This record gives sequence, C-alpha cells and structure tokens, in this order.
Amino acid sequence: MALGVANVNEDVGSWLRKVRLEKRWTQRMLAARAGLSLGYISSVENGKRKPKTSSLAALAQALDVPYAQALQASGYLNESLVLFAHRLRTARTHLGLTADEVASQCGLSTKTLERWESSPKEWPAEQTLQRLAAVLSVSVDYLRSKSDTAMAQSVDLHQILEQPDLTYHGVKLTPEQLTFVRDFLKGVIQLSAPKSPTSPPKRAKDRK
Repeated sequence: MALGVANVNEDVGSWLRKVRLEKRWTQRMLAARAGLSLGYISSVENGKRKPKTSSLAALAQALDVPYAQALQASGYLNESLVLFAHRLRTARTHLGLTADEVASQCGLSTKTLERWESSPKEWPAEQTLQRLAAVLSVSVDYLRSKSDTAMAQSVDLHQILEQPDLTYHGVKLTPEQLTFVRDFLKGVIQLSAPKSPTSPPKRAKDRK
C-alpha cells in the first residue's frame, strides 16, 4: 500500500472518530444508523480501510454532516471525477430513474453508466455529458463540479437537434427522422404562437 493512501486512511479514520464521539455515539450506534457493519466502521476508524463514496454518503447522512466534508476528509475532493460520480448518481435517484432508464435515454450501456456512478476513470465525451445533463435536468457545469447549482439553464432544442447521432430510448434517429422532428416542432411552435388581437373595424360616424 502506498504511503499516501495510508495517510489518507488515517485522516478519514480520525475524522470519523472525532465526529462520532462529538455525538457521543458508539461505533455500533453509527453502524446501525448508517446501515454498515460494526467491523467496517472499526476498520475505517483504525485506518485499515478507505471508505467508498457510497459508504461515505451513508456516513455523512447518518452523522448529519455535509457530504463535501466527508469527501474532503477522505481525500476525494481533489478528484473531480469522484464528485462527478456522486452527483450523477444523486441526480438520477432524485428523479426516481433507474440506471437502465438513464442509460437507454442517453444511448449508453447500463454497465457504462454504473461505472461512471461508482469509479470513473475518465470523463465522458462532451456530447454525452450534455445528454446526461439534459436527461437528469442539471447543468453540465454542475456535473463537472464547476458550479454547485444543480438547476440546468434553459436548453435550446434547436442546438440539440442539430447534433449528430441523437438517440431516443436507445434508438438512433435517422437523418429522415431528425428532419421530421424538426419540421414537426416548427409546426407546433407556429400553431401555438400567440396571435396579436385584431382590432374591431371602426364604425363609420353617422353623418348628419
């Protein structure tokens, strides 16, 4: 085991023990509240194990501390990909979507999405990030940790439909289908556009 990793483990163990003792909890109490085993809590506090991000999220929730604080104590905040994995998983579960559903809408395999949600090794392509952000109703900057605001900005459908290789529920759209969708949306917008009220015709004044 590398020396740097060992130091990180000792840091997160010390942090976890300190927060737990501040609440006057035993390791058994924390394990029960976090849904983890007593042995797992003990190994983390003793510096024998580095917790995964999913376990950190459970610990942070049980201890009622910010998740970012737990990530920082574990040395994860310097790894933006780990925060991306957490935000990706959190945004999906918040919407009540399964990994299969998100993967299908983004034209991805479920295995790929699950890997990004657990231990991503590299960033997805920019176009894929945009699809993920659109499906999860968040901004690309939020997924990239450039912004803490999850709310996505307004999205121009014209820009999306001009991109190649678009899919719908995992099915790639043909150029003819894309043209049909564009024309259909144009027609809908034209029909639903508010019309300016017409002024009633002026009545001619009676001449005396």
